[in-house]
Amino acid sequence: MENHTNQILKLANGKQYFVIRQALFKGVTYFLGAEVSADGEEFTNEFVFLEQIEEEGKMKVKRVSDPSILEVLAKNIKFD
Repeated sequence: MENHTNQILKLANGKQYFVIRQALFKGVTYFLGAEVSADGEEFTNEFVFLEQIEEEGKMKVKRVSDPSILEVLAKNIKFD
């Protein structure tokens, strides 16, 4: 598992998220991300959980939408 903490990940819709935390749950890598502006210079007030997926041999990320996974992540990924 490659560490993406403190890096910016970009979603297909163009939104960018700074990775605050990374966790492995049931063999899947998840990230807690803070949205950054389009120019990558400022943080917004949006925090999301992202899931790493592999598509056509490339690493991609998508927002987590499964409520049961969101609950587990919210309870277990903490800020220091």
